[in-house]
Amino acid sequence: TQSTGSSGINAEYGVQRAGEMMGLPYKPVANFAQTVFIRGSLPTLKALAACQVHHPECLEEMTRQAWLGLYSRDIDITDSDNVRSFAAAAGVPDPEGLFELSRGDEARQQLIDNTTEALDSKCFGAPWYTVEHPVTGRREKFFGHDRVEMLGWVIGKEYKGHNPPQE
Repeated sequence: TQSTGSSGINAEYGVQRAGEMMGLPYKPVANFAQTVFIRGSLPTLKALAACQVHHPECLEEMTRQAWLGLYSRDIDITDSDNVRSFAAAAGVPDPEGLFELSRGDEARQQLIDNTTEALDSKCFGAPWYTVEHPVTGRREKFFGHDRVEMLGWVIGKEYKGHNPPQE
């Protein structure tokens, strides 16, 4: 692992620990600082925003596929062919169509709206969850993997862990 400054090192170790906790394979990114802080992920974020609008049922899996692409296979998640492959693996009916939608104003606006919502809710890290309380209707905010059990309690769902036994 190369030196990326203390925040970069913490981010990289955090990703590695999250992968281990969730049972996802982790392969260190060859150049973490270049990949995460300079190259970024804008094309993938726009594709995820398009997926959120047009195929919300595929959003979770497409997000997972992008994570696996970056942190399990160390591939360029900004590459258009890779973005299409994330959509295909997630079951998006028309990955090419989704990619084209990701380049348009609707996806751009959805990404802006998502970012604005995160900033307005005082989001300060990942994972950040915002849920609506089923009784009060109030939007509840949670930060961190260690808050998922509490989030489940608030919305009345039992949390069985990151890798619950298959029944």
